[in-house]
Amino acid sequence: MHCIRTKVIVAAVSGGKDSSTMLAILSKLSRQYGFRLIGVHIVLGLREYSEQSLQKVQQLCKEYKTPCIVVELRKLIGFTVYELARRARRPVCSVCGLVKRYILNAVAVEIGADYVALGHNADDIIAYSLKSFINQDLEQLAKFGPATETIKGLAVGRLRPLYEVYEKESLLYALVNKLPIVIDECPFRPEQPIEERIKEFMNKLEEEHPGIKLSFLRRLEKRIETYQALAGKREYKKCRYCGLVSARDICSFCKLTKRISGEPLGPRVRLEIRNLVKQIL
Repeated sequence: MHCIRTKVIVAAVSGGKDSSTMLAILSKLSRQYGFRLIGVHIVLGLREYSEQSLQKVQQLCKEYKTPCIVVELRKLIGFTVYELARRARRPVCSVCGLVKRYILNAVAVEIGADYVALGHNADDIIAYSLKSFINQDLEQLAKFGPATETIKGLAVGRLRPLYEVYEKESLLYALVNKLPIVIDECPFRPEQPIEERIKEFMNKLEEEHPGIKLSFLRRLEKRIETYQALAGKREYKKCRYCGLVSARDICSFCKLTKRISGEPLGPRVRLEIRNLVKQIL
């Protein structure tokens, strides 16, 4: 008789309303459908904001009896995300996104997870996808479906459980269920990001044409394969330092950390994450 492995979903939890709502819902679904849920929180080193975020995540995971892996960036590589960005002379948001994507994937690969769940709500996805279309970045646009596929041994597929959940609905769920959430925004958030302007426009359009946002999302989902074909098939490689997914011989994380510290830190990160995973599993 064959053994059926329990599905494992890694949930990225920041402490904000969306990821907290997502974890609470997935926790209930895990009992109903029999998959294992593991939270992951990355401490980016943003002083009081990071301290408050960690406190809320730990409280949330305790309430919903969900194991949580806490990855502290400074302990991991010796730098906070701000220090990395300053040394690289790049925007904090750009470096932050790169670091979070890498660490989440590394954790999921080490666990052997089936998916990484992200807390992007419907309004986020609309804004990101329209921004990609404006920039004619079809490769990026092709990633904004409800799920992406796993690249075996290199990258774990992504899930967006809040794909059709509006931002207001996510906030309402968090408030009604008294979830511990961080209200403050990241101190490095741009004052006027293009995504916010797109959200304002789409909300006004929704008032005039009810249902247009949901219609957009469902049509986007149907046409993801078309956008993937237009973007062209991408060849993925294995980073020669850390062994995770890369567009070139060296992944973006190892390239960045090598430039800053003199050595690619991907191998060290994977080793430390492996030790953290052992404590959970």
